[in-house]
Amino acid sequence: MSRFDQNIFGIRLKHARKMAGISLQTLSDNLENKVTKQSLNKYEQGLMKPTSEVLLALSKVLNVNPDYFLKKDLIALGKIYFRKKTTLSKNIEQSIIEKAKDYVERYLELENLLGISTNFKNPLKGKVIKDRIDVEKAANKLRSDWELGIYSIPNLVEMLEMKGIKVLLIDDSDEIDGFAAFSSNGVPIVVVNIRGKSIERIRFTIIHELAHVLLQFEKKILDDKRLIEKLCHYFSSCFLIPEKMLLEMIGGMKRSYIAIKELIRIKEYYGVSIRAIIHRLMELEVISQNYYQKWMIYLNKTYGSKDEPGNYNGEENKVLFQQLIDRALSEGLISFSKAAALSNKSIEAVRKEYLSVK
Repeated sequence: MSRFDQNIFGIRLKHARKMAGISLQTLSDNLENKVTKQSLNKYEQGLMKPTSEVLLALSKVLNVNPDYFLKKDLIALGKIYFRKKTTLSKNIEQSIIEKAKDYVERYLELENLLGISTNFKNPLKGKVIKDRIDVEKAANKLRSDWELGIYSIPNLVEMLEMKGIKVLLIDDSDEIDGFAAFSSNGVPIVVVNIRGKSIERIRFTIIHELAHVLLQFEKKILDDKRLIEKLCHYFSSCFLIPEKMLLEMIGGMKRSYIAIKELIRIKEYYGVSIRAIIHRLMELEVISQNYYQKWMIYLNKTYGSKDEPGNYNGEENKVLFQQLIDRALSEGLISFSKAAALSNKSIEAVRKEYLSVK
């Protein structure tokens, strides 16, 4: 028996504690000193086992289902492409990583119960990115291979998860925008922080992070992190608003004046911010750099650094995961208790949600 098999609980406890972003001492304090810091440390090292009473107390404090501590299928993440501020604490960073791993583990377990294959194939594999032209081609190829056409994509999260990409939306520290990575079993993961972000910015960030896991840059670009971020930004713009449709909606190649209503119309159809739209128009040389700067000054002066006119009425949510839970329950493959463990919710909450749709 391996060390992992011998110490499943200890390893899981450490991950759950990191996911909660707390120290051993804080965990002991939250348990009202029913378990000392020293005992918790021995649990994590596999030197002691908890009683059932302690297990339930840990589950409640750490906000995980008791089943979490017994699962053997533990995934790891490969290289993580973080978009964060330097002030982001290590505890918060580790907490978000553990949340992502936990979500993917639960998702894969659910798919396994339903007999769903999770093999992911990158349509852009082997396409080396050297410049923005390659980025535009990659964005168009991805839309083509995924049969998305050139129109607006209403729910990016649902679309990506149907393509085998796991997407986790979190509400966490302002110090992080998101990250992307591959799991140890080859599953691409996109994590986006929605706190304080408009729906347009959330959508843009989702595709920006997607670019990090799909695009293969040539070596000289890999040494320039700032350039990589710019190219991932460009990929997001190209993917969300294909050039053909943007030019058609703007009515031509060169414009010296654009009315705000035109930009609002594009924003409300494609779910992309006006700032991103005018930046794309500048990159396509539809407008001059000088005119782009005038627009930025106008928007910042009139609406502030983040706000702007127009409202995109779409939403980004994890519809597919809940659909799979409902399907597994309907087919009798899982109990309400198992559904609660997979959803990381109480049995009462799952029962109420399920009964409400029957």
